[in-house]
Amino acid sequence: MKKNKLTPYLLIAPTFVLFTIFFLFPLFYSFSLTFVEWNGFAIDKTFVGVSNYLRLFKDEDFINALKNTITYALWTVPLSVSISLVLSYILDEKVKGFQALKGIFFLPHIVSLVAVGVVWSWIYLPDKYGLLNVILAFFGIEIHQWLHDPDLALISLVIIGVWKSIGYNMVIFIAGLVAIPKSLYEAAEIDGAQGLQRFVYITLPMLKPTIFFVMVSSTIYSLFQIFDIVKVTTNGGPIGRTEMLVTYLYKVGFTNYEMGYASAIAFVLFAITVLITIVQKKFIEEK
Repeated sequence: MKKNKLTPYLLIAPTFVLFTIFFLFPLFYSFSLTFVEWNGFAIDKTFVGVSNYLRLFKDEDFINALKNTITYALWTVPLSVSISLVLSYILDEKVKGFQALKGIFFLPHIVSLVAVGVVWSWIYLPDKYGLLNVILAFFGIEIHQWLHDPDLALISLVIIGVWKSIGYNMVIFIAGLVAIPKSLYEAAEIDGAQGLQRFVYITLPMLKPTIFFVMVSSTIYSLFQIFDIVKVTTNGGPIGRTEMLVTYLYKVGFTNYEMGYASAIAFVLFAITVLITIVQKKFIEEK
C-alpha cells in the first residue's frame, strides 16, 4: 500500500528534477543577479540593492528600446490577429483549395527567423536592387530605403512580424472555428441573420478563449522572438529606431558584460509581458 502511494511521486520525480535544474534554478539565479554588479567572469559580485532597477529610469537607450518594443507590439499584434482571423473565417467557408492555402499560409511559421531576416533583407534592398522597390518602380511609385530610413525601418519590421505570425494564428483560429456548432449558424439563418451579423454575434463570442490565447501568444512572440530578425536586418539601426529590449539586453549583457543590469532589463520585460497579458484578459472578458 505504501509503495502504491509513492509511485506517482517517483514517476514525476525526473520531470520535476529537470524542471528545477533548467527552469527554476536559472530563474531565481537570474533574479538574484538583478541586485548585484557582476561582469560574468569575476568570482566576487558587488551587492548594489535596487540600483540596477533605478538606473533604468535614467538610461535613455533603455527607454528608447522600450518605446520601440511597445510600438512594434502595438502594431504587430492587432494586425496579425485581425488579418489571420478574417482569413481563417474565409477559409472555414471551405473555399476551393482550402487545404493547399492552409499550407501556404503556415509556411512562413516553420522557416527559421534568421532565414526570414536574410530573405527580407534582400526584399528591402535599397535603390533599384530590392524586390519591393522593383515592384514599386514598375507601378511608378517612389522607391524607399526601407531598412535605412529612420521613419520606415520599424514599419518594415512590423510587416515582417505580421507576415511571419499569420500562419500560426490561422491554425489556432481554424481549430476554434471548427469547434463552433453549425446549428447556431443554421438557427441564425432561419432568423434572417446576414453574414456580418453571424460573424459578430456568433463567431466572435464563441471564439473569445481562442482570441485570448492568440493575442497572448502573439504578444509574447512580438516581445521575445524579434531578436533574430533585428540582428540580421538592422542590428538596432538606423540611429536606434529598431533597437528592441531583447537586442539591448543582449548588448548590455554580452557586449558590455553588465550581467546584473541585463538581468534587471530581462525581469522588466517579463513584468511587461505579464501586465499586457492581464490587460488583454480583462479586455476579452469585458467584451
